[in-house]
Amino acid sequence: MVAANLRGLPPTTIINAQIDPLRSDGETLAAAMRAAGDKVEQKTYPGVTHEFFGMAKVVNGAKQANDLAVARLKTAFQAPAARR
Repeated sequence: MVAANLRGLPPTTIINAQIDPLRSDGETLAAAMRAAGDKVEQKTYPGVTHEFFGMAKVVNGAKQANDLAVARLKTAFQAPAARR
């Protein structure tokens, strides 16, 4: 359960590993943000552990997770006029 007021947060991307004690926290936060009306994308990568994100050369799914994060960051840091 998330007790905080989440309404009005900026678009958010949450990336989780399937084998991670924090996975349910990410999924819970995403659900609470959606319920508050925020735009959130949450993706859980199957078969990977907590530290998979920086292991693109050896762990399936890590490159896709990195690519997703980079794409979302590029969008977030665009000048506001460029997004129109």
